[in-house]
Amino acid sequence: MLKNAAIALAAAGTLLLASCGSSTAPSGGGRSVVDAAPCARSTAPEAQGMPSTERIFGWIEDLVGIGYRRTGTLEGEKAAAYVKCQFESLGLQDVHYETAKSWNWSATRSRLKVNGEAVDSFPVAHTYVTLDQPSVFSTGPDGLTAEIVDVGAGVPLQSVQGKIVMFDLKFLMPPALLALQIEFLWDPGLTTLEPTLVIGNPFVTSYATAVERAMEGGAVGFIGVLSDYFDSNKYYNEFYRRTQVTIPGVWVTKKEGARIRQMMGGGNRSANLVMEGFRKEATGRAVVGFLPGKSKDTIMVQSHHDSVFYGAVEDGSGTAAVLAQAQYYASQPAESRQKTMMFATFDTHFSGYQVHREFVRKYVIDKETPYNIVANVTLEHIGKQGIKGADDQLEITDKPELRAIIENMGPTLKLGMINSVIRHDLRRTALISGHVLCPIGALPTDAGFICAAGVPTASLIAGPNYLYDAADTLDKVAKDDLVPVTKVFIDLIDAIDATPTALIGLPLKSPLYESGAQD
Repeated sequence: MLKNAAIALAAAGTLLLASCGSSTAPSGGGRSVVDAAPCARSTAPEAQGMPSTERIFGWIEDLVGIGYRRTGTLEGEKAAAYVKCQFESLGLQDVHYETAKSWNWSATRSRLKVNGEAVDSFPVAHTYVTLDQPSVFSTGPDGLTAEIVDVGAGVPLQSVQGKIVMFDLKFLMPPALLALQIEFLWDPGLTTLEPTLVIGNPFVTSYATAVERAMEGGAVGFIGVLSDYFDSNKYYNEFYRRTQVTIPGVWVTKKEGARIRQMMGGGNRSANLVMEGFRKEATGRAVVGFLPGKSKDTIMVQSHHDSVFYGAVEDGSGTAAVLAQAQYYASQPAESRQKTMMFATFDTHFSGYQVHREFVRKYVIDKETPYNIVANVTLEHIGKQGIKGADDQLEITDKPELRAIIENMGPTLKLGMINSVIRHDLRRTALISGHVLCPIGALPTDAGFICAAGVPTASLIAGPNYLYDAADTLDKVAKDDLVPVTKVFIDLIDAIDATPTALIGLPLKSPLYESGAQD
């Protein structure tokens, strides 16, 4: 049974890198951070002006080489230190961390048996916690044994007291759902007329509803069947902060779900679930640096540097895209900028967005700094298309994943983005109106909080099916698009810099900030 006790955190002597060259060997594949450029201001040609494809991809290789960059881990700290080092090397000013308290969750042991037979499974992240507290959790060495109640694609409609609920996880937000918000689509080959338009991304799912109903009904655990996923159970979901899950759960593949249901056909529905681990308080970090302009009106360029596995696409590619912008603009004369430029990468993307929220409170809501953020550009997920192929195997095509620039800019800037996407041939790219999504706090990107706070935003996003999986490796990066993405957003930033602040966009603030619901 559940043993969930609050634990006192010991002070941990964690190592923060003083420079890009001070790292020990990484815990995963790819190049070591030891091989990265030193923090001294670089004058090498490759560190000046428009970065090449290999330069941008090299940053992604370095981040992947650090390992699993989860908030509260040594690898997560190394990722933040790596970005800080690169900002300093490129010549940004006032480079520093913004911090907030977050969580580090880890399952140290997990196992599922059905009718005494082992089933391949993977622990559901951020489960079995004590509400709003650090905790250790354990089902005990023998685990908990209970009857399975299978609700399929639905939710428990009756008491499931003392039972283990099994449900099919459904992905609820296919690209076609945003069709009415599309302002423009650049797809000269009509490649988007395909089944992926109706396949949901792994972020917006039925998870919260299903698990909340299971807990309300008294369930002691759950089995989530990844029915819309490719043949993998390595699905590491974000922490959905309004759904604190106090019972243990595991993911199984669609195939294993079918096998469980077959085993249950004889009437025996017994499952044994083992889970042990901890959740501890952790320091979340944003890395921030500036290039001064003629005014304190500030253009913010953003991504996140954390990941749940190696995170080549999510979000090594986004962080590298921010570094590409930083290199380009650091190479331009300061007098060319009407506005100040801020570059920032965050963690806590997967552990509750605490740093994002604290950053928005400090810089936008309470205005505790001299910087007046007048526009946000967020860059995420420059990846190849992933589809479910034969036998549900993950297949990667030679096309980029269908992507969107979700924006609520003024009409002149919209037209400029359209022209730039065409000029740089950034195919399979849609402009999607964020004028409704931002004020209701529904922007499904790393920019969600700053856009909801009323900052005009252009957020590049794609939702390949492998984003939360161990399959998100270097081969998934859409290398050929790294420079075109950089050029499109240089065009946009230049246009924002030349636009009077009042004409950048309509700053509609979410009423959620007034009510405190964003917290």
